[in-house]
Amino acid sequence: MFILHVTYTVKPGQKENFVQAIADAGIDAASRAEEGCRQYDYFYAAQADDKVLLVEIWDSVEAQQAHTKTAHFQQLGGIKEQYVLDTAIAKFIGE
Repeated sequence: MFILHVTYTVKPGQKENFVQAIADAGIDAASRAEEGCRQYDYFYAAQADDKVLLVEIWDSVEAQQAHTKTAHFQQLGGIKEQYVLDTAIAKFIGE
């Protein structure tokens, strides 16, 4: 199992708009439907108005790497340009 915690620092007041743009584009649903995806969920940070956490769990590193080659992953880049100031990624290998 391959786990990613992706922390987005968004522009002030934009965290809901960022997550809504992802949902409107169908990126979250398309990602969840991919082979090897166990979880793909966004969370708001309780103590930070400008943080959004994405938790991704994949069957393997290869499944996640295939995800990065999809059209919806590429589309996410454009949405990030509009709303995100910084992205931090923590990677974990689980059982």
